[in-house]
Amino acid sequence: MKYPIVLCVLIGITQGKILPERVSNLICHKSDPDFSECTKRNFEKSIPILVKGIPELNMPPIDPFELPFATVDRTINELVSINATMRNVKMTGASNIIVEDLRANANELTGELRLTFPWVHLEMNYDVTGQLLIVPLRSKGFLSGNYTNTQLYAKGSVKTVDKNGVKYFKVDKYSMKIRVGDGVTKLTADNPDLQFAADLIANFYNENPRAVMDAINPIFVETATELYRVVLDQVLAAIPAKEWLPE
Repeated sequence: MKYPIVLCVLIGITQGKILPERVSNLICHKSDPDFSECTKRNFEKSIPILVKGIPELNMPPIDPFELPFATVDRTINELVSINATMRNVKMTGASNIIVEDLRANANELTGELRLTFPWVHLEMNYDVTGQLLIVPLRSKGFLSGNYTNTQLYAKGSVKTVDKNGVKYFKVDKYSMKIRVGDGVTKLTADNPDLQFAADLIANFYNENPRAVMDAINPIFVETATELYRVVLDQVLAAIPAKEWLPE
């Protein structure tokens, strides 16, 4: 990995299956004269399915989205550095996503997606050290936060790989941009004697959400990009390419 980010997703890998019926009805054919519009329309229809997850395709539920474990170790400059371990991460609210735009090219195997999350709730156990602008980070405990108007832009492409004579899709290029509009965070220290430090961090964020989010955005985006790339590759590896993109 380009950056020392470790992500753990508890998803089993099963290859060679076919699309379940509830998903196959939402697949667009390569020959569709308006493939991009078909993809956008069917993606919007698929949101209730994605919310529940698709175990046959190694796809976890997106609402709530749960991540057992993740670590981040990243230094941007002398004012922003984060070394964090996160456990029992749980995010709710993705079922309310708004699809602002979706474009796909079946011949070039490329696509781009713009989403808005009107509201999400995030909670996790954390252990963090580092520096956040003028505030030193040294806290261990439980985080609970509400965040509004999160905008996500993703762009990427897939390529075909051969596995035992069968072609599968694999992520080729993938990038993301994320901007959180606003938010409120509460930190509860495991040790009550250290609650002051947790409050200092939370209060600094709550009083300066835009400045803080802009400062840590590169770390947030890198972590999310790595995570979603792992998930996408495991989903794509579940079935042959011809099932994802029939003629």
